[in-house]
Formats: sequence, C-alpha cells, structure tokens
Amino acid sequence: MTSQPRIKPSRHPASGRGPAAPAYDPYRASARFLGAMVWVVAVGLLFCAGQGVRYLAHHVQADDLDRETRRLYVSVLGEDIGQSPFGRLQFEQGKLTAQRRIGLDPLSVIEALGGPAMDSLRLESLTVDRRSATATGFFGPHEERFDDYLAALDENEKYEFRLTRREQALGGVSFSLSVELR
Repeated sequence: MTSQPRIKPSRHPASGRGPAAPAYDPYRASARFLGAMVWVVAVGLLFCAGQGVRYLAHHVQADDLDRETRRLYVSVLGEDIGQSPFGRLQFEQGKLTAQRRIGLDPLSVIEALGGPAMDSLRLESLTVDRRSATATGFFGPHEERFDDYLAALDENEKYEFRLTRREQALGGVSFSLSVELR
C-alpha cells in the first residue's frame, strides 16, 4: 500500500501560532516605489535622448538631400524651378520625346558626331529637318585623323553619315556632312 504525503494544515497568524505577518512600513514602501520610479524615468529619458539624436541625424541628412536636389533642379531648369520641378522635368522630357518621334533628335546627332572625335572636332552648325540633318564643322589640328573619324562615324548603328564637302583649311579640315537615319 502506498502512503500518500500528508498535507500540513495551515496555521492562521491570528491564532497566535506560526510566523507573524510582516509589519507594513509605509515609508519603506514609498522609498522602494520612488527608487523604482527614478530608474524608470532615467531609462525613459535615455530612450528619448537617443530618439532625439536619431531624429537630428535624419533631419540633417534630409536637409542635405533637399539642398542637393534643389541644386540639380536649378542646374537643369534655371533659378525659377516652380512649385513642381519634377512635373516640369517630365514635361520637358515629353517635349523632347515628341520631337524624336517627329524627326531627328538633335542631341543624339550631336552625340553621334562628337563621340569618336575627342577634342579635334569643332561643330559650327547643325541644321535638322524631319528626316535628315546637315552638319558643318572643323576638324583639326590633326588632319591625318580625319579619315579615321569618318570611319568611326560609319560604324554608328543609328545614323548614316555622308561627306558632302571637304576642304583643307588653316591647320585642319573644314567639312560638311549629311546625316540620315539608317
């Protein structure tokens, strides 16, 4: 037969037997409460200080980004950037895209002409029609590289360049090219 453990009967403190209830000391309890409150407030203040430092760092970074973005907008749109500079940039880009659909894009023609030339090319005029363009310019002082320049233009995949005029000039070559889409 197994014996079950016996449970001791509890003694009520009022009966005079057993340990007496601890005496309640309101000053000691208040001191403990105030000590805990000081620690909670100190931790809370440290947390708030950390968030303030974090906010300040992000604020400085956002100001730098705003200043740099404004500088870029001013460099593209001029000093009066308006209320919606991004919308204005989209509008300008849309105008350029529409011109490209209508005819040759002057900027890409200039890019194609200037790409292989390095510093030897001086473009004097560019006349752009719907389907073709005419470029006149001066290539120098290294006249011997002009044929290499023409060969590099022939490798362009987007435009076809034809030499229409070539004259020896003082220290270089004066030329005229016709430009068409391939």
